[in-house]
Amino acid sequence: MRTIRAADLRLTLPQSAPRIHVDPEIEEWRSSAESMGCLAVEPADTDLHVTRVAPLNADLMRGAPPMLLILGRAPRRPLLAAGYSVERVVVRSGAHGPRLAFPIGNTSAARYALETTRPTRSAVDSARTAIVRAALRVGYAPADSVVTIATRMPGPPFPIAAAQELGADASGGWIAWFGDGDDLQRVVFHAFPYDSDVPTTVVKISRVQGNALAFAADERGLGLLNSKAPKSASMAPKILGRFEVEGLSGSVETAALGATLNLVLDEGESPSALAHIERVTDWLIAMGAESAGPSSDLAPELERISRDILSAYAEYGVSDALLAPLNSAPAVLAHRDPGSWNIAVSGEQFCVLDWESCAYPSIPLWDLAYFLSDAYSALDGPADADTKVDRIAALFKGEHPRSADLMAHLVRGAAAMGLPSEAIGAAVVTGWLHHGRSLAARAERASGNEVIEGLINRVARVWLTDPLLGPQWHP
Repeated sequence: MRTIRAADLRLTLPQSAPRIHVDPEIEEWRSSAESMGCLAVEPADTDLHVTRVAPLNADLMRGAPPMLLILGRAPRRPLLAAGYSVERVVVRSGAHGPRLAFPIGNTSAARYALETTRPTRSAVDSARTAIVRAALRVGYAPADSVVTIATRMPGPPFPIAAAQELGADASGGWIAWFGDGDDLQRVVFHAFPYDSDVPTTVVKISRVQGNALAFAADERGLGLLNSKAPKSASMAPKILGRFEVEGLSGSVETAALGATLNLVLDEGESPSALAHIERVTDWLIAMGAESAGPSSDLAPELERISRDILSAYAEYGVSDALLAPLNSAPAVLAHRDPGSWNIAVSGEQFCVLDWESCAYPSIPLWDLAYFLSDAYSALDGPADADTKVDRIAALFKGEHPRSADLMAHLVRGAAAMGLPSEAIGAAVVTGWLHHGRSLAARAERASGNEVIEGLINRVARVWLTDPLLGPQWHP
């Protein structure tokens, strides 16, 4: 996959780098810089030079670019002598680039990063985390997980600096979360005020220029939540404002504390994991019931599904007959992406993130089926995409240990939202068909950037080819 994600650490620099020189052997960085159109062939007259620790040769120091990004733990003394400020950053790598980064020496950011990436820990894990945290506090980290940033004008990452007027405060440290999605996925900074153990704001920044749509959609979605389901809005962040820096769109939100629920569920079934699932389930049902409007409001959505969704599945026997039971269904507000990766949990509290796909009118039960499918299938442990989809299919076929719980929640949700019981099947099936087409919709917005098929996009194909599911499925 061609991606610019290998160069994501550029977003942690105090200034943007429109001209980047990369040493020839660092192929992933060179490819990403070339894809962005900012690769400088000659090291002279560049904003950033990306190199490795050894050797920090005299030519490099004489060239004195404004910023150096050195892969590894570079010695401070020659850099300081050359007039640079030096910061070392811990980096955890993902499949196509960094997944997580935070500066060494900041206790709060290090502790928070370690605890929220491994939320369920044994006594041994807790002791190991304490040792790692102590090492980071005094500046030690494994050499292969460290990047050295040397700059002439030190400061916080430039997206955070641009967001300071909107309330972002990283005087106590920061964490950058890069995710594992495609290039349209936004980078998220958690900003810690001075002497705070937790972040208070989140700065989201696009890694590609001209991608303001997701930020406008976030703002619109949270506005819908506050107008259609104000009692439910306490479980969502608040947008403090939007900004743009160097052609990159960004926003500032109040911080949601804790680990994302998917990391908790990956540890396996436990009373606390099940309690998290129950709390989110109750909230999704309550939001649907609170926002329920007349069936006449749903008519435009049914027209969209008929025109844009069902026709794509005609070869599987899908027709407008699928929509008949929904003609009397209420319209509800739906998040449309309430996977466990979009829910932060801390103690008994939770916060639902990323409202860019939120819509009213929506069909009841879409969010509930989506969330429970992801959450219950996650209790079986980490799995590849095909196995995960098979688990989801088993849930709806009554072949999974949590199938009965899923069906009971769907029936309860339908009753609370005013959906006739005979329409439950159509509501669930149309939801999966909608999500099956979301990749095509995302590709249309990508403007040439490659997009990745998500796990949820695959459910529709498996569903429609399974004789125990298909368009006629009902609980």
